[in-house]
This record gives sequence, structure tokens and C-alpha cells, in this order.
Amino acid sequence: MSDDDRPSPTPRYFKILDASTELARRMGHSYVGVEHLFLAIIRDRAAVPTQVLASLIDIERVEASLRDEMASYAYNGDPPAGAVWLPLSELPDLLPALANCVAPDVTYGFNVVGDQAWILVNEPGNTEEAVASARAAVARGRGLGA
Repeated sequence: MSDDDRPSPTPRYFKILDASTELARRMGHSYVGVEHLFLAIIRDRAAVPTQVLASLIDIERVEASLRDEMASYAYNGDPPAGAVWLPLSELPDLLPALANCVAPDVTYGFNVVGDQAWILVNEPGNTEEAVASARAAVARGRGLGA
């Protein structure tokens, strides 16, 4: 696609980017993540995605839950304790395999920092074991179907 064929960002697009950056700054985060973008979008009640979501779910409850979750960690550029670092190139194969290596009710998260990523499994002491199992599944060629 040439530059002439690319769609132009709208004023609302730039408004959301600015709002998400301001949210991250006010929360003391040294990065702007999708959680900040999502919160900025759902706070814009005139945005089409927010209107659609509001017709399906309690958008105020989603906003409050997201805000509470984001406030529960003060990300300052360092990963949470217990996180495992890995090369970013591993992430696309590792995440589907990881989903098969943890119990269905166990959640996990990751973040990208340059060409590295970290993963944290929300089950105490299980991150290293889960990542090792996922890496073994990928090595066996069984990432998705492990």
C-alpha cells in the first residue's frame, strides 16, 4: 500500500492517543499500553466501540474493573517479581503453547520492552515451570495442540 492509499487518522484517533498517554502519566506508568488505550476509548462515550460495548455490557463496571486492575500494579518499567524474560521473537509461538500448559482458570500476562518480553503467570511460583513447559511444547512442534 502506498502512502497515498493509506487511510488518514481521524481527530478522535489522536484524541484517544493523547488521552491514553495522559492516563498512563497520571497512573505513574512509564509506558502506554493497550490497557491505557482501551480505558481511553471506553471513557469516550461518543466513540463507536464504546457505544457498541455499552449496548452489550455495563460499560461503567468494565471501566471501574479495568481501572482497579491497573491501579493494582505500579509499573515503572521493571517487570513484576517472578516474571520470566524472553526474546520477543519467542512470544508468538510461546503464548498459544502457554495457554495449554496452565490450568484453565489460571491467568497470565506479558509485556514487550524493546526486543524482549516478560511473562508472568498469576499462580505463585509457576511462571518458570509454565514457560519451560511451553518452550518444550513449541520445540516438539506442538504449540497450539499441546
